[in-house]
Amino acid sequence: SKHATVLMDAGYVEQRKAVRDTRQRVWLRLTRPGRDAYQGHLAALRAIVGPADPAS
Repeated sequence: SKHATVLMDAGYVEQRKAVRDTRQRVWLRLTRPGRDAYQGHLAALRAIVGPADPAS
């Protein structure tokens, strides 16, 4: 929950809570800035790793 709170504070994640069958449920969803940040993170990791083609 700490990680989710940090992501929500940064505006990367939205949270929705509901009670179903007497149990608390929590749904997390990436916001547009969250998706953009995630895609940027993946691009940076791919740049570090290098080409995915083993023949290269």
